[in-house]
Amino acid sequence: MTTSPRSGAIVVSWKDLPRWDFKTARAAAFRLSHPSFRLLGDFIEEATELVRPSEQPDKEWPVFGVTNKDGVVFSHYQKGFDFNAPYKRIKQDWFFHNPTRANVGSLGRVPAVPPDALTSPEYQVWRIRGGLLPEYVEILIQTSFFIELIDFHRVGAVKERLFTRNLMEIPIPVLSESKQLRVISRWRQNRAEVSEIQRRIEQIGRKITSCFSQALGLTHSTGIKNDKCFGVRWKDLQRWSVSYNQAVRTGVDLSQGKYPLVDLGSVLELVQYGTSEKANTERRGIPILRMNNIVDGILSTKDLKHIELPERESTRLFLQDGDILFNRTNSKELVGKCAVFHEKDDYVFASYLIRLRVNPEKILPDFLVFAMNSKIGRAQIDALSRQIIGQANVNTDELRSLQIPLPPLSVQYEILERIEEGRTSIEHERQNADHLAATTKQEIEEMILGTKPVPEINDQQKLSA
Repeated sequence: MTTSPRSGAIVVSWKDLPRWDFKTARAAAFRLSHPSFRLLGDFIEEATELVRPSEQPDKEWPVFGVTNKDGVVFSHYQKGFDFNAPYKRIKQDWFFHNPTRANVGSLGRVPAVPPDALTSPEYQVWRIRGGLLPEYVEILIQTSFFIELIDFHRVGAVKERLFTRNLMEIPIPVLSESKQLRVISRWRQNRAEVSEIQRRIEQIGRKITSCFSQALGLTHSTGIKNDKCFGVRWKDLQRWSVSYNQAVRTGVDLSQGKYPLVDLGSVLELVQYGTSEKANTERRGIPILRMNNIVDGILSTKDLKHIELPERESTRLFLQDGDILFNRTNSKELVGKCAVFHEKDDYVFASYLIRLRVNPEKILPDFLVFAMNSKIGRAQIDALSRQIIGQANVNTDELRSLQIPLPPLSVQYEILERIEEGRTSIEHERQNADHLAATTKQEIEEMILGTKPVPEINDQQKLSA
């Protein structure tokens, strides 16, 4: 039995084609080669319930979104008077998807949400009528074969979309409820195993952070809350801001460390903004690094765009080994994330990043980046960042003013060696988690498609499912 929607030559009768295009032919061929499959529309229905939040202007409405990584997630609260259109109501165990990004997995099951939870009117909301368990459908819609079929069922000449009616045309294998429960049990087992690996990763991360602070002779303030009312002596008031002074009170006491504090600007040789020219996805020109390329303090080149620049401009922006990229604007928790450039090829960087180049005789770039990503830097960046139209920002003057402990280079090297040992352990654990998740995903997909038997579950697993 062919389990993939993709194949070479396709022969389909005219009567079996609802639309005359190549993708529809692929979808039809897959459906005809799996006569026992049933349309998803036999089990689901559209669930559009419009709500007009503007009719309650002072009410704060919880708004949810959907991503290809986390499924349905809480986005933000929004006052009723800020809505300019009706939104869609969502309820627990309903589903919704982004019609323009469903083909990359932006579908999800609604978790426990408040009774007034809403999502964008652009999203497609649907629910199960019967025959399928919600948790099983959550697993089904993230399988590789289902995502491929989504791609073949999208419609539109310019920008393709997947509407609920198109989703309902997708054929799926039908499993009994007992087999659905067994698939769910295996999936939950995998999630528990991956969660345990993640717990170990977080434990290693905390140990690295603790060792870093101890090496610098620093301790963190404990037991101090962000009180709504507090006092600050005039001589200690460096900035007229509640959030700034809260962060100062609850952050790291840098004055108690073993090494002198210096302004970041005193160890820098270059501070530079990137280009604001528009990038492309057609790989024209030079690869450009953006804020999403900074992941957990490491520079990732997996998701790249390119940009065409005049030679003089590109030469000015070419990154060098040891350059630091600092994210100057985004949501408050993402502003300030940074990473060191160690790539060998030519890259430039986008305007919402700032390039920092250090004096190598004073500080190691990797040491500085770890300090800035740690509580040492985070507390200061959170205090300094300014909120402008929903986004936080840090400018170059504020960046230069950050206080950094400066041990001798020999000590910096020793600290980095310990950090690298911990990062190696974390990378090993992450590879284990990725391998476990990938093999389990394949196993579950084979169980759903019928190419692998669905194992029995014991009484304890039945109770948990």
